Amino acid sequence: MSTVLLTSCESGVTKPQGEVHFAQQASDLKADPAIEYGRLPNGLRYAVRQNETPSNTASLLMRIDTGSLNESDETRGIAHFLEHMAFNGSENIPENEMIKRLERFGLAFGADTNASTSFDETIYQLELPEVNEEIVNETMMIMRETASRLTLDADAIDRERGIILAEKRTRNSPAFQAFIDSLNFYLEGSRVPNRIPIGTPETIASVTREQFVDFYRGYYRPDNTFITFVGDFETSYAIEKIEEYFGDWEAVGEAKPDLDPGVVSFDTPRTHVYSNPEVETSVSLSTLSKPVDLDDNAKTREQVLIDNLGNTILTRRLGMLARSEDAKFISASASTYDLFDAAEVSTLSVNTQSDAWDAGLAQAEQMLRQALAFGFTQAELDEQLANYRKGLEVAVQTSPTRRTPSLARRILSSFASDSVVTSPQADLELFQKRADAITLERVEKAFREQWAKLETAPQLELTTNQDIEGGEATLEAAYAASRAIPVEAQIEKAAQTFAYTDFGPAGKVVERSKIEDIEITTVMFDNNVRLNIKKTPYETEVIRLKVAMGGGSLTFPTDQPGFRTFAPNMIGLSGLEAHSVDDIRTLMAGKSVGAAISFDNRNMTISGSTVPGDLDDQLNLMAAYAIAPGYRAEAQSQYNKYIESFYPTLDSTPGGVSARDVPRLIRSGDTRYGFPTQAELLELDFDDVKTWREANVDGSAIEVSVVGDVDEEAVIAAVARTFGALPERAKLPVMPPLSLRQLTFPQGSKVPTKLTHAGDPETAMLQIYWPAPDGSDIETSRKVSTLSRMFRLRLTEELRESEGASYSPRAFSYASRLFPDYGYIGASLELSPAEIDVMSEKVEAIAAEFRAGDFDASLFDRAIKPTRERIENSLEDNGYWMSVIDSAQTDPVPLDNHRSRDATYQNMTVEDIQAVAKQIFDPKSVYKVQILPGT
Repeated sequence: MSTVLLTSCESGVTKPQGEVHFAQQASDLKADPAIEYGRLPNGLRYAVRQNETPSNTASLLMRIDTGSLNESDETRGIAHFLEHMAFNGSENIPENEMIKRLERFGLAFGADTNASTSFDETIYQLELPEVNEEIVNETMMIMRETASRLTLDADAIDRERGIILAEKRTRNSPAFQAFIDSLNFYLEGSRVPNRIPIGTPETIASVTREQFVDFYRGYYRPDNTFITFVGDFETSYAIEKIEEYFGDWEAVGEAKPDLDPGVVSFDTPRTHVYSNPEVETSVSLSTLSKPVDLDDNAKTREQVLIDNLGNTILTRRLGMLARSEDAKFISASASTYDLFDAAEVSTLSVNTQSDAWDAGLAQAEQMLRQALAFGFTQAELDEQLANYRKGLEVAVQTSPTRRTPSLARRILSSFASDSVVTSPQADLELFQKRADAITLERVEKAFREQWAKLETAPQLELTTNQDIEGGEATLEAAYAASRAIPVEAQIEKAAQTFAYTDFGPAGKVVERSKIEDIEITTVMFDNNVRLNIKKTPYETEVIRLKVAMGGGSLTFPTDQPGFRTFAPNMIGLSGLEAHSVDDIRTLMAGKSVGAAISFDNRNMTISGSTVPGDLDDQLNLMAAYAIAPGYRAEAQSQYNKYIESFYPTLDSTPGGVSARDVPRLIRSGDTRYGFPTQAELLELDFDDVKTWREANVDGSAIEVSVVGDVDEEAVIAAVARTFGALPERAKLPVMPPLSLRQLTFPQGSKVPTKLTHAGDPETAMLQIYWPAPDGSDIETSRKVSTLSRMFRLRLTEELRESEGASYSPRAFSYASRLFPDYGYIGASLELSPAEIDVMSEKVEAIAAEFRAGDFDASLFDRAIKPTRERIENSLEDNGYWMSVIDSAQTDPVPLDNHRSRDATYQNMTVEDIQAVAKQIFDPKSVYKVQILPGT
């Protein structure tokens, strides 16, 4: 089988006679030379690339150039429905066998085996855990079966209807309903709002096999298909496989054309109010214009950057205002984007409290008008250009170890958008050549052009949980009142210098050793600060850091339930004593640094990542967060606005109610878990955090862990200068007392606990829990985890595939060494309220099967094989290594768990799981929760 190869050259790729098959053929941009593009004689196009991160893995993606926009009124939802049918029988794979086959090869459904349908494309994705002849042949065969050999059996279609309806229920949240309403507002006149990929209940129930076949043959055709195959192989091998499996594909029947998407009115001012008691409030001011289909070339990329910069600077201003005490809104942003190829939208989007939408709109609108009238400052532009340049530089530095799935996705998305995949080095060189031409005058001109229709055709939209008296007229009046207020130029802030660069004399190393089998260097400084270092080759020039300090969530006040939510937000939002969050962003512009504050049970952690050249700045910032919290009043103001907006919507979905209440219920009412009342979340202030932090964090033990492409001596010196220079710390972390580590599983009951949600009346949630062993024995915990994966597979087979009752049944387990005699296995399903009792009985029947040991080696193999594959792949994941070493000197258990992990899973047997299942699935201990529609 021959193929047309398109090879790289200075002006892109060699342009064949006739049609242009890839964007680079009509561009002055040079395609990434590592990618080989080609087209088979039948019209199928592909791109292949060799990539070794992670080693011996690959990503295979297939894109069909059709989606819901090509559906008729009678077949709405058929493109997405057809995607489901790819897993329900083909010429060589019986119904319900495809997923099982893939699982036996180590591909987990959902994580490695996936598909998606949008308005204009359908994508199938397989992540190969190994690259060998058997797996490559299997995955290529499955993709070919999907492309042209689906049986589309009428009975199988009927069986899948319930699953599609279950998926529709899962997605039909108040937020999704608001999104649909917004599409109708912006794209009135277009077919887009009436072609939501999930379809309608009526068409899902009525679409026929003949209509499936007609759509399948009309759009699933070789000249409508693009395949990208990226992985640890020679590109010639990948091309041979594509030719072998797809070269003989011949289209059947006539091709179906893309349907006209309709016309949007771009020049008519419009106003719209959408009210739903279960949504958060937002208001937007936008303009619409006809999309311009620009070729991807150097000139276009320069203009796109210039177009984006104005909105980026305005968004930066809006963010700074949002974090001030004077803010009338929670958050706001400005952007220009293409909305499903139907309209180009420039939008000012403002999130507010429900009773402050008019004040929030006014404040943001006036800031937009201020930017249009007075422009920006050179300092603002320089900050954004420095960040953009740094991003390009980091992309070049890290390019040798880019991960295969993200590369494959980028190739596919670039093909879909008719753009060229250029190399990171080429992107940086292009920017450097044109950076001097990116002037303030050009940015301001482009910004004003983007918003030109604001004067003649503004689009005003309010989404709110309140009834607005006067509706659209009230919204228009609020906008007119704001526009009547004159604006003045923004006052430029004086430049600052980062205040935290000198922490005192550098600490001295008093201990240094090597954990040879895991290749970790451990260091202790004379102030008792500990340092763990692991050098890895898996992310070129990327360094990950984590600082663990005393004072985890178990030390939070037990009489203040809102503290778990309040403290992390306050510490993260309030910046440093000398600098606000916005000051830090400006001071660190052009540097790859950042710090995130979080809490686990035992520690407050500060995490970040950087590149070698910015290591000193990264550690300066992290050390500053460790010793100089900001306690800024504006952070509390922002937090309060967010809670007042977010909390009332928690009951808008079963999942929100579950997050609020169930963590507390399955701990017998322990008020430290779940979400407390809104009043309890708002009753705290900074004095509470300060008092807690002084008692539990200041002076506590510090353990710094560093993983990545490091120079050990440079890391030791940088940590010695920062954390090693701090006043003496406690030598060891404090274990919270047993009284704080006691959790109790609720008493088992045949009668479910019933909760209500205020969302879709056709959606309910069932959650069932069984007590399980704690995490003190890692071997047992791993068996319980494997049991939960097997349980999920059975739930999927029975409740999704056989019953069509739940779109995505979940099963999970929890165990911790900190909480003696507490753990659980759980299952969660979204269902129709009418089916919840029957499905509860079925879940318990499956649990009874497991208790009796009534499952075979096949089910075990399908659960354990993806786990074993993930173990191998995790060894090339710096995130995994951080979890191994981050307590190497104070808690050796994670090191021992790593050492035993592979052997445990390799040696685990069906009999091991049967013994655990018999212990756990006791019907007398089951605890059930039903979350039903209601008030």
